Amino acid sequence: FVLWEPRDVVGGDIYWSKMWGDGFLFILGDCTGHGVPGAFMTLIATGALDNALTDVPGGKVAELMQRLHQLVQVTLGQHGEGGKADDGMELGICYLGPDMDKLTFVGARFELYLVEDENVSVIKGTKFGIGYHGIDHNQIYEEHEIVNLTGKSFYMSSDGLLDQVGGERGRMFGKKRFRELLLSIQDNSMTRQKELISLALVDYQGKENRRDDVAVVGFNI
Repeated sequence: FVLWEPRDVVGGDIYWSKMWGDGFLFILGDCTGHGVPGAFMTLIATGALDNALTDVPGGKVAELMQRLHQLVQVTLGQHGEGGKADDGMELGICYLGPDMDKLTFVGARFELYLVEDENVSVIKGTKFGIGYHGIDHNQIYEEHEIVNLTGKSFYMSSDGLLDQVGGERGRMFGKKRFRELLLSIQDNSMTRQKELISLALVDYQGKENRRDDVAVVGFNI
């Protein structure tokens, strides 16, 4: 499922899924800003992603992330010492191999949540985002491989849900509450899980204003 709710009419969260080489890509990204500025960043990011996918052989996920970083950084003029802006994005890439038996995850300040046997594991990405001024142009992003995919469910979320203020004490939704929510919905179909996550967010938000764009993806094999 894909839960995508921009704070305004347009926003800065992007999702992407398509064939790449002999496998399949799931991508979720969170660009700086929301509304129109965020939407312009998504145009830059999706254009860079199109180019990166043709530059990098299928399955080379870490190289794909690095190339995407390079293209965004150059497009924004943030690859040299004279760059004045500091825009970019956080991104998670999941690549499912052709035999559907291995998943490769690369995160740029992004996390992958793995649910299995009533437990939630969090796989952390590299601590650097992409495109920002001051990040090495040849920054290396770490790959994480997961095998034996049967019985596992995977989730990625932008920070819009996690940072949403609400509840009785006016605090952020947070990662702990998100992990508990993921465990509580595992007996449902992915379609229903999307609905339950959206309902949980609305209920927690209450009368508070939506703070940011919200995007969550979930899948299993």
